[in-house]
Amino acid sequence: MRKLRTSVGLLVAVGTLLATPAVAAPAPAQAPAAVAPADSTTHVQQLLKGFGYSVVVDGIYGPQTTRAVKHFQKANDLLEDGIAGPITIARLESSKVPTATVPAVRVNPPKPAPPAPVASGDVESIIRDVWPDDLENEAVRIATRESRLVPTARNACCHGLFQIYYSVHRAWLGQYGVNSPSDLYDPRTNATVALALYNEAGWGPWAL
Repeated sequence: MRKLRTSVGLLVAVGTLLATPAVAAPAPAQAPAAVAPADSTTHVQQLLKGFGYSVVVDGIYGPQTTRAVKHFQKANDLLEDGIAGPITIARLESSKVPTATVPAVRVNPPKPAPPAPVASGDVESIIRDVWPDDLENEAVRIATRESRLVPTARNACCHGLFQIYYSVHRAWLGQYGVNSPSDLYDPRTNATVALALYNEAGWGPWAL
């Protein structure tokens, strides 16, 4: 009789377990959706090109884009990690960069535009403005002979309106802001230097 009750008890316990609904395991948390990389990268590359960086707008965040982002971050006091996060993109999109930051470093910056040509009449006016009245006619004559009043005239040794010999006179030219031969292509600078040379040596440097 005891064995029968024991067997009945086991059957009841098993039945109870089978009838109890199983507790479902919690669903795994869903990872946040990633930002579409192609659209985001293309936008960043277009912004970088607007600052003069040499990047290809191809939607690929490769080494070239990373280097450009790092340059921009370093120049604008941002975390230099090469990642175009919200702060970096906001700075790229901003048309007003804070004055406390360094301007964006340009990769392969465009060459400076050549100086605009100066009409010969304007050149003559500059010479007459720089030189004393009693010397200006002769100064214009010499400049016309030396350069035909072309401020960028040069030959193997000399430069500008009055054909200043840079390598011979470079020791004192610096006090007039002339630190390279190209500085002598400014007509007013050249006329000023020529007058200084005249005051030291007369018309001798231009004697034939």
